[in-house]
Amino acid sequence: MRSIFTRKALQVCIVCALSSAAAASSFTNHAGHVVSGRLVAITNGVAVIGERAYPLSVFPESEWARMRELLRVPLELPPALESRRLAIRERLLRNDALLKVGAKAPAAAAAQRARLESTWRHVLESAEIDETTRAYWIVRLESGSSEHTLHKNGKEKR
Repeated sequence: MRSIFTRKALQVCIVCALSSAAAASSFTNHAGHVVSGRLVAITNGVAVIGERAYPLSVFPESEWARMRELLRVPLELPPALESRRLAIRERLLRNDALLKVGAKAPAAAAAQRARLESTWRHVLESAEIDETTRAYWIVRLESGSSEHTLHKNGKEKR
């Protein structure tokens, strides 16, 4: 069964090139045919392999996951997790603001930050998301938005 998160993430415009050291890969479509070449990008539901473009729908989900991992592209957070991330992020920002104006002791602020980060890790660990996505979002708790595009120079644009 296709995950709504997988389909949504693969329909979002995500462009990323592999490093020059990356070797060619092989992917098997639903018909059992092997498509070989360097995975260049995934954009708007299309995988660019070598110089050809293939709709992602011709590949099984397991291949989608491999493609995402090769490009180091995580899934977007599901709406429930995104709202949870934003709530924890707001608490972190408030905690930092209170520390900055002196309304909270540094030790108390550090303890609150540790609790909030631990809560976020626990939320992600209990969610049904892959390891790549989990690792990506653990360190991006404080990011402004989950919407991003990865470009071949490795920089994110929001």
